[in-house]
Amino acid sequence: MSIGEYLLFSDEKLTEPFEQVEGNITIEGVDFDCTCVMLQSKWGNYGKFNGEKLELEHFIKRYQNYSFEIVDELYGYNQVLYSGYLSILETEDLVQMDISIYFTGKIIYDTKE
Repeated sequence: MSIGEYLLFSDEKLTEPFEQVEGNITIEGVDFDCTCVMLQSKWGNYGKFNGEKLELEHFIKRYQNYSFEIVDELYGYNQVLYSGYLSILETEDLVQMDISIYFTGKIIYDTKE
């Protein structure tokens, strides 16, 4: 299962001019019963908003032309939580998004560098 394009931050890139690394993430052995996507506020605004929680399969079917900028990563035992911004290529809006995935395989980072 591939979650699409991402922008990966690494310690080496956190010095000026703050370069971002583009690439793809492939996660093997995803348990689709234990995954979800939380769409939050546009542009990460504070205050009230109408969010949406989706099963990962429904998210993948609904959004086929997107990129996801990862701002934060959290790892646990066979779990990963990516937080960042969803960019839907047909619109100019960014939506704050979390994706929580339970998996049994490997995480493969394929960078474009």
